Amino acid sequence: MTDMNNPDNGGHGEWPQQQRPQYPRQPQYPQQPQAPQGYPQHAQYPPRQPGQQQPPYGYPVDDAAATTVLPPVPAFDDADATTLLPPVPPLGDAETTALLPPVVPGAVPGAPPAAPRHRQPVQPPFQQPAQQPVQPVGHPQGYPQAPLPEGQPEGRPRARARHAAPAPQPAEVFDPPTMTLKRPPAPGPAGPVGAPPVPPFAAVPAQPAPPAPPAAPRGRTGSPIIEPGLQPALITAGAAALLAGGAALGQVALALVVALLQLLTAAGWFRLNGMWPARQGILLAALAGFTADAAVLLADSDGGVAAVVGTLGGFFLLVLVLQTFRPSDPKERFYALTVLGSATVVTALCTTLLVADWVPAGVGAVALATVLAAAPLPGPKQLGPVLGLVAAVALGLLVGAPVALGALAGLGALVGRRVAAYDWPSRFVHMTAGVALPLAVAAPLIWMATDLLA
Repeated sequence: MTDMNNPDNGGHGEWPQQQRPQYPRQPQYPQQPQAPQGYPQHAQYPPRQPGQQQPPYGYPVDDAAATTVLPPVPAFDDADATTLLPPVPPLGDAETTALLPPVVPGAVPGAPPAAPRHRQPVQPPFQQPAQQPVQPVGHPQGYPQAPLPEGQPEGRPRARARHAAPAPQPAEVFDPPTMTLKRPPAPGPAGPVGAPPVPPFAAVPAQPAPPAPPAAPRGRTGSPIIEPGLQPALITAGAAALLAGGAALGQVALALVVALLQLLTAAGWFRLNGMWPARQGILLAALAGFTADAAVLLADSDGGVAAVVGTLGGFFLLVLVLQTFRPSDPKERFYALTVLGSATVVTALCTTLLVADWVPAGVGAVALATVLAAAPLPGPKQLGPVLGLVAAVALGLLVGAPVALGALAGLGALVGRRVAAYDWPSRFVHMTAGVALPLAVAAPLIWMATDLLA
């Protein structure tokens, strides 16, 4: 048995030695230093009296003994806790909205016009009940009343010093004829009801309207054919005279004049088809004509036609290869191939004047038909071309040329002039294609009339 008077027993009661539970020993904390003079002493646990038993580990302790270290917490009264807060007076609807500007009924300046309403059956007029003033709510019990100025009764809410409550607005009236609501005029800031309202916004000066964009150019109307006129026809007659003089001087002189005609033809053809500047195409077409001229001069008397055909075929193949591998849009590539190929053919066929007979008579018929077709003759428009064709045939018969020479030469001149007048051509087109195409188109026809049909 254990001795109950032994202080080492710990007050655990009678436990057999072999059944006594072993508890871990609590660590010993160092003694706290004493507070300096002038500071309050911390509360200490009361010392255990001799013979006082300590509660076993795990048992609840006394609440009073456990909280002796904490300072006492004084109870707070709700009234004392809210004494520092200012009293909150109750506010009615009139005081709540006193700081807001008055709402002027009617259309807002700058707002878009209202959509038209559908026609509805006529209804009797009605009136909107006027707004009832909101009665103030008193303070709840337990709160102090706010101090009121002298001369003001207690039952009314305190009014603002600088803002007054808005007056009740007049009722809206329904207008049966127009099926709309007529709003009464809003009271002005210092005028009676019915006076014109003061606009809430400052008047903005009207700004001038922006200038209207320029109208798009109107599309051209009428016939796209514009005749080259008399001046290009006279220049064509001058070029025909040069060709006749070159033919009289020999093949070399004629080849030089034909080269000038080929250069003018290539430039006019590209500009007529809307491709400008197209220096590479113009130079390639002119180079084909120059090569054909050189091939005819170097060939014998029987190989001139073969030289022209061979040169034309080789350059046409070159044009086809260049345009096929051109890095561009397929539609644009096809258009460029068409223009360049036709320009090469028309320019190279001018070389047939070097292998044709009766060149002076043929170019003379071209000049006569072109000038008469462009001359301002009285009568219908078709009178000039008809007279030109008749004059070309008569010229061929007078000089003793084949019968078909004057007719084919005059027909080629009229066709070339018509082509140069198509699709609203410009002045540049008239002075290039309008001058060269009558001779360029008539050149292979002159060769056919003197060699194939003779």
